[in-house]
Order: sequence, then C-alpha cells, then structure tokens
Amino acid sequence: MPDPAGPAPVHDFTGTWVGPLTVAMGPYAPFTPAGQAAFNRNKPIKRASDNATEVAPTNDPYAICDPLGFPRDLLNHWLSSRGGIEFLPQSNRMVMLFEQQRVWREIWMDGRQNPAKVDAPGAPDSRFYGYSVGHWDGDNVFVIDTVGLDPRSWIDEAGLPHTSAAKLQERWTRTDQYHMEATVTVDDPQYFTKPFQLMKTSYYWKKDQNVEEELCIASDALEYRDRQAGPSGYGFGAKP
Repeated sequence: MPDPAGPAPVHDFTGTWVGPLTVAMGPYAPFTPAGQAAFNRNKPIKRASDNATEVAPTNDPYAICDPLGFPRDLLNHWLSSRGGIEFLPQSNRMVMLFEQQRVWREIWMDGRQNPAKVDAPGAPDSRFYGYSVGHWDGDNVFVIDTVGLDPRSWIDEAGLPHTSAAKLQERWTRTDQYHMEATVTVDDPQYFTKPFQLMKTSYYWKKDQNVEEELCIASDALEYRDRQAGPSGYGFGAKP
C-alpha cells in the first residue's frame, strides 16, 4: 500500500477492513451488586494466553456457536482477532458485514429513533445485534447508537455482562486512506455504576477486499466440548 497513505475521503467507509489490529479494553466501571453477580456466573473459555493448566468449565456462548452479538463481534474472533468487516452504504442505512460467523448489522440513517425499551408489552424483542441508528459527525467520524441487546450475549471475551437496557455508542474514525479507529462506550446503570469506554480498536484497509468463510460450526463445537470433558482426560496436558 502507498506510504504515506492519502487523506481519508469524506463520508466514505466503503470497503473491507481487517482487524482489529490493536485492542485496548477498558478501564471498566465498577459493577453494581447485580452486575457483579451476573459477571460471576460467566465462565470464559480458557485460552493459551491464560496459561491454563487444566480444562475448565465454560458457559461462553461462543463455545456452542451462539451469536457473538454486538459489540463482541467487533473483536471478530476470540483467538485471532483478525477478521474482516465490510462497510456497505445504502440509500437510507449503513450495512456492516462481518467475516466472523457471516452476519450483518443494519445502521439506519433515515431519521428513525431507536426503540425506547425492549422485551415489554408493545415493545420489540431484544436482539443479539440490537437496534442501531447512525449519523456522521464531521467529515470522517461515523457515530452509531445501539440499544435493545439480547442479555444472553457477552460484551467482551472475559464474560462482561449487560442488560437489555444497555445503551452503547460507537465512534468510527477514518484517520486516513487506509486506517480506521473505533471506540465503544457502554451505559448500563443496572450493571455498572457509571458509563465507561469498553474498547478502542484499530483496522486497516484490506488490499484484495476478499473475506474468508469463518463460521462457527455447532456440531464441531459440541464435539470439541465433549472431548474436553470426557473421561479420557483429553485436553490440557493430556497424553494421547
């Protein structure tokens, strides 16, 4: 790619980006008692970076191929964090396509408002990717407000919980022709004592614009889980 990169085009994120290349999580706000209890119930998958010496139980939704949901999908994958995100502008919305699990989000830009509440009489159901509206802030910053997240999802890889009343805001900034940054803030007063920045991530323009098929296959995930938990001792430190 040309170095140095050219300037960012105005109001244009079109194309495929790879990342996150860098990830900064937190600092998180303190939990409320209810938030702490919910967090304690979550048992993330142990990774090589955790220096795990034994197989540990997990209720990570990803272990059985449940949807990653938002904003966890911005990390793309719990192992590599090197997926693809494509921005596809439409006349009244921005569509985000994700390589991981082959899912998409619709960010409406037609003036509509997000639902005031979910999972209540007369209100829509909560969703793994929520309800999102967006707008441009200046020439190169795209702001997305999301509500109505299904509380079964986690908002990070460590098992951080959320309620269906959580409000999240993304600020996507195209800093030049080939670089993008994103921040996500969380406001969920039922689980956290104050709003906080959940993550700051960066992405790079993908030269060939192709994405792989990165699917979570439920049958494979269940087989892997069962082999880990089986009496043979298959797993960390086990001998074949």
